[in-house]
Amino acid sequence: MKGKRGSVTRRNFLKGAVAGAAAVGMGDMLFAPDKVLAEEMGTVTGIKEYASQCPYCGVGCGTIIKADKTGKIIGVVPDKQHPTNKGVQCIKGLNADEPTYIDRLTQVLIRKDMSDPITGYVSKSKGSFDDNDFRVATYKEAEELVLKKTKQIYDKFGGNAIGLYGSGQLTVEAQWIENKLMKGVLQSNSIEANARMCMTSAVTGYIATLGSDTPPLSYDDLELSDMITFWGHNARESHPIIFWRIADHKKAKGIPTCVSDPRRTGTAQALESINPRNSYHFRTINGDISILNAIGHCLVTDHNDVIAYDFLKANVAGWEDYIKMVKEEYKPENVKDRTQVDPKLIRTVAAQWAEATRKGNKRGTGGVISMWGIGYNQHIHGQHNIISLINLHALTGNIGRPGAGPFSMTGQPNAMGERLMGGLTSRLPFNCGLDDEKRRKHTAETWSMPMARLDKAMSYKNPGFMVGLFERVLKGEIKQLFYMYTTHVHQPDVLNLVRPGMTKSFTIVQDIYRHAPNNLYADVIFPCLTWGEWQGGTYISSERRINVVDGVGKGAPGLENCVPDLDYAIDKGISIANALGLDGKKIFPYKKKKFHPDGPLMYDSEEVFDEIVRGSKGSDADLSGMKEVKEKDGVGYYDQIRKLKGMQWPAPTYEIAKDGGTKRRYMGQEGWDAKPYGNFR
Repeated sequence: MKGKRGSVTRRNFLKGAVAGAAAVGMGDMLFAPDKVLAEEMGTVTGIKEYASQCPYCGVGCGTIIKADKTGKIIGVVPDKQHPTNKGVQCIKGLNADEPTYIDRLTQVLIRKDMSDPITGYVSKSKGSFDDNDFRVATYKEAEELVLKKTKQIYDKFGGNAIGLYGSGQLTVEAQWIENKLMKGVLQSNSIEANARMCMTSAVTGYIATLGSDTPPLSYDDLELSDMITFWGHNARESHPIIFWRIADHKKAKGIPTCVSDPRRTGTAQALESINPRNSYHFRTINGDISILNAIGHCLVTDHNDVIAYDFLKANVAGWEDYIKMVKEEYKPENVKDRTQVDPKLIRTVAAQWAEATRKGNKRGTGGVISMWGIGYNQHIHGQHNIISLINLHALTGNIGRPGAGPFSMTGQPNAMGERLMGGLTSRLPFNCGLDDEKRRKHTAETWSMPMARLDKAMSYKNPGFMVGLFERVLKGEIKQLFYMYTTHVHQPDVLNLVRPGMTKSFTIVQDIYRHAPNNLYADVIFPCLTWGEWQGGTYISSERRINVVDGVGKGAPGLENCVPDLDYAIDKGISIANALGLDGKKIFPYKKKKFHPDGPLMYDSEEVFDEIVRGSKGSDADLSGMKEVKEKDGVGYYDQIRKLKGMQWPAPTYEIAKDGGTKRRYMGQEGWDAKPYGNFR
């Protein structure tokens, strides 16, 4: 049956039926056969397969992209060999190819009536993306226009008057380049990304407690746990593969689970359907910190045998004050007005936490895992949510061993990469601040530029981070904006802050869709290739697993003018660096090659990754072991990752890199004798 837009083809019906059966039933058929999809695709000749990571969420499922001989993507199936999803995929991943060819942007466009922040002129056509408001241009013409405007603004107002907004959908390599361009070449500290709005609470919570933005666990720990709690995390909807693994574990081992969410989410319902007797639900409205402290009270007063006093004395500062506080101030009955939760339920969950801890202590593996999602991060006090949760893990020693610990789940497929590459205000790559002189010097050397440029970037401020950046745009302090592989519609106060700012500024957009919201306010629009079309590059999943995101190496027919985001960033970097008196080719020394016989020349992202590996040396995300493997065994970086189906950072030594990186962090679990920190950073 041939399908029309809006109709249901046999392949789509089968994909939906398979995913629906798994999601709803959670029964014995999670590993549903994908041969039905293969049958459909088998009727097409010349199919080629490319192993990649799913582009949707932060789980990082292995995905096989199937493309026909013209380079058009015709479907995706799960990678049976990938350790994350093991041949299973959710409905989002199974349909990852569906949006690829809808409303594609195919030409470079320049707005006829552009805003000019140098003179103060504001375009009268912004807010429209009608064809009549744009003219078609060549790549060269648009690049020269962007270069001219950038140079004028830099010379008159300084580099910090130029801002960039990136995302966790860019590859690690593109994120590295954007940070090099902004902080190094332009000396700008005005760089933000989606990660600010979704994951910064987790980042700062990890840093405040563990000393580094480093999730300590792997997905394999889920099946080792004795209890799993969810905080602001509807895993069944947002991270289905992880939820299915947990659901299977609950069915097999009978572990207790607890959900904290004001709604009776699909996660809460499904866990109750497995075993209502040990599936708990805190239906609180913003009372999580009080709940966690009340659980701490119960553990200290009623289950003192599970308090990890030796661990606390050796590794934790301020634990005496914490215990005193929860004992005196957080009796469950005394905080009911804040939590709206029955004190008996809190005491019951605390008892389950204690029992799971005892089991973990006895075996040396297992205990409690606490997972959280964006719903837990996106609070004014989001950082304190995370600190309170990690406090409870430290109190009971549920950290630094297999099967126990705090576990944040990212939203975008490479939000972890955005954080690790330092694509935010005042950050350097590899969990370091821009104020770290030693790392600033090392980064400048890796980027082949004078350290003084990063010193200058550090001297600039961007108060308020993402929101502050757009307040500065609206005030006229930021004159130019780059948008890379993201949209503005998720940002706060779109109508009164973001869109008025985009209207005033000279705005450059890289996008794949002709009628994407950013284009309403763009002055220059570059058409991009997207996931599945470029070749190479990497994403990093929530368990610190680096995956290569291979693709066709070209766009489908009709997309000949589209270019990878990485290529745009490198080309801009070279031209802007040269215009500012730097050696662009020295700073961006990468070469282009063909990845498909009929495809265009593209920059080799593995050359960028080589630079990333060198830049990581000496950090707590050190990847130097991959370099040793390359030199000793002759296996390239990407081939190492492909062969192992992922590399979990850090991979600081030859032995660790050969074994696929570091599964677990802290308390010596890394097997890294020369690590630049103790039990914790």
